[in-house]
Amino acid sequence: MASPYPKSRKRSIQRRSIAPEEANADVLLLACVLPEWKVSEKEKKYFCEALRNARKEAGLTQAEVAEKLKRSPSHVSKIELGFRRLFIDEFLVLYRLYDKPTIYFYASFIRSDLVEQSEKARVKSAKQF
Repeated sequence: MASPYPKSRKRSIQRRSIAPEEANADVLLLACVLPEWKVSEKEKKYFCEALRNARKEAGLTQAEVAEKLKRSPSHVSKIELGFRRLFIDEFLVLYRLYDKPTIYFYASFIRSDLVEQSEKARVKSAKQF
């Protein structure tokens, strides 16, 4: 008996198989090229501080923000304290809700670098004396 469904018009996709050694070489090459980057505790602290300040400047409570995110108020609190990760979809809602440009939040990473550089300079000058 013939199938009641029409034949698919999709073409079969020819996939190139990669040898494991070749795949590992590609991964190692990328690992060498890309810098290893991890968010420091200071960067995290300044970013969370920027989130909290933006919420307060917008005149919103954690409960109001939680309602917009469809999360609990404790979820928002934990994000602001740095105990919970902030996912990109949540961040997009927050920066629009707070009416701030993204650089307002990402400037915290620059601020952290500036603080570290000034601390290193202070220590270096103190060691000279």
